Amino acid sequence: MKNTVLFPVGLLMLCLQATSAFAQGAPKLVFESTTVDFGKVAQVSTVSGVFKFKNTGTGILKLQPPKPSCGCTVPELKPDTLNPGETGELRFVLSLGLYRAILEKHIAVTSNDAANPEQSLTIRADYTPLYELAPVSLSPNLAFGVNEATAVSTLTRNDGGALRIDRLVASKPWIRAVVEPGDKPGDSTTKVRITVQRDGAPRRFNEYVHIYAADQTNAPVSSLYLSGQMMGEISLIPEALYWSITDDQKVGGTRPEAMVVRRVAIRSSAGRPVTITKAMSSIPGVSVELVETEPGKAFELVARLNEVPTQTVSGTVSVQTSVESQSQIVLPVVVNVFHP
Repeated sequence: MKNTVLFPVGLLMLCLQATSAFAQGAPKLVFESTTVDFGKVAQVSTVSGVFKFKNTGTGILKLQPPKPSCGCTVPELKPDTLNPGETGELRFVLSLGLYRAILEKHIAVTSNDAANPEQSLTIRADYTPLYELAPVSLSPNLAFGVNEATAVSTLTRNDGGALRIDRLVASKPWIRAVVEPGDKPGDSTTKVRITVQRDGAPRRFNEYVHIYAADQTNAPVSSLYLSGQMMGEISLIPEALYWSITDDQKVGGTRPEAMVVRRVAIRSSAGRPVTITKAMSSIPGVSVELVETEPGKAFELVARLNEVPTQTVSGTVSVQTSVESQSQIVLPVVVNVFHP
């Protein structure tokens, strides 16, 4: 009698466990397609689309907020929880930017689908902007003694329509930007001339000019980037120091000079006598010394890596000069320690 009672109780417990497992189920996230390819796209600033999906499993599907590969993609997921058999959508807007490009962006979707917890969605577009600059960046360098430098880029409206420029806005007052008159009214191509004037101490600069069109005055239709240098009386070649060290090179022992020594040529561009003193390094293990190679005109800065750091470090090497506008010159220094 005792065995007869226990058997149906055990069977009932097995049935309850099976029912519970069935109730919990296993969710499964299935997208109709994991790629949206817009092909050739022109004359728009954004594109939008949708990825449709379904829970084809037997349990409740829960999705985390989607993660785009860049800030130019904005995804929106609805809903984030689906019962078996229910469907949802992941809509997105992709900002195309200002320049011609073949774009491939990704959105990572994480869920409680144990068999496939993270899926990647792909968005592609071959983009040609309505307004296009060539080149998109210029390097107007001002040699010592030169107070002004010019450079030119070509702006084209790719649909063949007439260019109607509203204004050019430079990031600094010492940058002038003008549109040169076209050959005839209604031209779809014009020249943008940039003039950089010497201003302040010798230095490198990274600036821009925004271009606004008459049919879109609230945002630039294109931007021209300027990367140049106002050179001083004292020139340095190179203008930065860099070491790259691998694990096998960190082992003790004698290292070849080419591995540990870096040299910088320092010269007076004006040919006038100068004094260079007080070479200093901010990185422990990197020593510096000055060698005069031509009295009053040329020097060599010798930097030596005496101790290899355990990880990548950055700092500076500096020298003092007798030139008022360049009383101190600072070079960036990187010792890159590579761990495979």
